[in-house]
Amino acid sequence: MDDCGKRSFCINMLKYSRGVRIRYLVGLCLVVSASIAFYLVSSNSPKSADMWAARHNLFPGQLVNENDLEIRKVRFETQALTYLSAKQSIIGMQIKRAVMTNELIPTDAILQDAELLDNSLIVLPVGREYISTVLASGEKIDLYLVTTEAPFKAKLIGKDLGVFAFDRKGIDFNNLVNLTLIVPAEEVEQILSNTQGGNLRIVQHQVG
Repeated sequence: MDDCGKRSFCINMLKYSRGVRIRYLVGLCLVVSASIAFYLVSSNSPKSADMWAARHNLFPGQLVNENDLEIRKVRFETQALTYLSAKQSIIGMQIKRAVMTNELIPTDAILQDAELLDNSLIVLPVGREYISTVLASGEKIDLYLVTTEAPFKAKLIGKDLGVFAFDRKGIDFNNLVNLTLIVPAEEVEQILSNTQGGNLRIVQHQVG
């Protein structure tokens, strides 16, 4: 190969090498740009979180158990803190307001520790004939004492009490029903002091 041919060969190799470097740099820039774009999109997109949802209707006064809950993965734009994260244990806590089936459980639907201290549970034996068959846990009731002798008088001894639970078998077997009520701590003494000398009557709050 003469000098002219060698010079032409070297020029061509230099052009090829420069072209390879340029293509490499362009490809590298594209990869870096794509990575930056992906990071910006992912960092600005709503984050998904595991949240508690109600498997069925939950009513005030009800204690939460594991069968009441299911986990929902949700993407939040804002207001994630207004609902309860599945990372937070709420088993055994008390429902403060009704939560509907499939609804995410709001933070204000659960009684906080300080509020729990303000309530007590009392059990009262109530005659089967004075218990409605449609009474359900979580309802609000007024509790009256009705005298057993004429002239019959009714006395309100508890207002806006929550029904925690009651023995349904008592309704079936025509005997006393053990009714467990959620009572403000400061009213326990007053209610227990007025349960003798008459029959306890329940007045359910009308719904709707």
